[in-house]
Amino acid sequence: VQPKIQPAQTHTHTQIHTHTHTHQTAHRAAVVCESGGLKEMRVKGQMIAFGLIYTAYVAYYIAQKNYAFWLQALIDKEDWKAEDVGAFGSAFQISSGASKLLNGPFVDSMSPTVALAGSLAVIGVCNGLMFRIPAFSINISLWAINGVFQGVGWPALARIFIAWFPDKTTRGTWYSLLSTNQNVGSTLVPLLMPTLMSFGGWKAALWIPCGVSLAMSLVLFALLKDQPEANDDSEMKSKSSGGRGDAGGSQVKDTTKGKESEDISAEDEKMDFYMTCFRLTLLGAAYFFISIIRQGIGDWSTVALKEEKGFTTSQTSSCLVMLEVGAFIGGLAGGVASDRFFKGRRGPVMCVFSFLCIPLIYLAFIEVNILSTLDPTMVTSGLYALIGFCSFAPHVLIGLFARELAPKYASTAGGFVKALGQLGGSFAGAPLSKVVSSYPEGGWKVAATIWIICGTCAGLCFLPLWNAEPRSSIASAKKKTE
Repeated sequence: VQPKIQPAQTHTHTQIHTHTHTHQTAHRAAVVCESGGLKEMRVKGQMIAFGLIYTAYVAYYIAQKNYAFWLQALIDKEDWKAEDVGAFGSAFQISSGASKLLNGPFVDSMSPTVALAGSLAVIGVCNGLMFRIPAFSINISLWAINGVFQGVGWPALARIFIAWFPDKTTRGTWYSLLSTNQNVGSTLVPLLMPTLMSFGGWKAALWIPCGVSLAMSLVLFALLKDQPEANDDSEMKSKSSGGRGDAGGSQVKDTTKGKESEDISAEDEKMDFYMTCFRLTLLGAAYFFISIIRQGIGDWSTVALKEEKGFTTSQTSSCLVMLEVGAFIGGLAGGVASDRFFKGRRGPVMCVFSFLCIPLIYLAFIEVNILSTLDPTMVTSGLYALIGFCSFAPHVLIGLFARELAPKYASTAGGFVKALGQLGGSFAGAPLSKVVSSYPEGGWKVAATIWIICGTCAGLCFLPLWNAEPRSSIASAKKKTE
């Protein structure tokens, strides 16, 4: 009897093995298809989120850069004093700077989409209510509230961006592209506002930003998500295992993970905290010096070039346009370079670009006779383009890197370094003008020397951050080591 039963048992075993193998192969194929579909959906979600936050910040800029168009109308048509109109600008800068310093914990503790869209709605309402009642105290309060909620915009936007773009090797490129929304918003206002005001009067400079802000706020509430949905590869791996077979192995892995997590002592966490604080302080100090260069050259070129080189207004304007063109390209190039050549490390790009500002400022303002055989307007415009290129890249990457160093408190970290940057920008105003006025002969060369010193200090602040990596990559390296 036994020889007759043996083949049947073997045949049954073979069938079961073949069926199981076929089932596993089909399941793997289904998982691969599902993975491809999820990847395609995530890329589509990234593009939608990027487009929404990009357009949102353009709306933010339209609602603050309109100031230049209604302030002149107040003086010419409403007989306001220039001092009173100028107070609106001061109130906005003070409230915006204080907001950026203090709103980090607030933005970190709530939904960034709600913060971004809600702030934009408040900004729209403030613009719409301006000058409904001709009372100075009411209107300057409304404009100051606009400044407070303007300070919420970028921290909330950055949190959404980092959640949607977690890959440090491509994030710098996308962040640099995102930062161009400031240039787009600043350009749209002078292009569109005069035409719109010719039809709707000077108050159209407030009503148009009001409508744009409110409409964009509704779009953000309806379409924007804080982060991608939680259906990543981890879920697909658990589906592919299906709870079959490896119970013992899973228990071993869980035990190992528990032991690995216990390896991180309180002392290590304390050292990590101190190192993060040290790096953020260096970033803030560097931002302080970079802002003195950017604000000083941007704000005082109309005076400096006229007094030092005898430039006309049109010649100075061409130099300032080239400064912005260079800044636009430099912001993009800095992000791409940090991703492609340094694998997400921002320190090398910020350090090199800061040091490159030194010879460019020297040629533009101090040793002006080296290129005297060429057209001075063309040479100065070229130098301005290069200065914009080299100074704007650190400006863009500082904000990103601060948030990468402290991802749990991204808005707080970004607000801290931004506040120091604005403090540096304030030193480029009255303090710099006082220095220049103290030297009747060659005052702007003294200012250029200060800018060179600031470029050197910024580069030295970036130097210890040369090998620093985003916080997420440090965590992954720890896991690999363990």
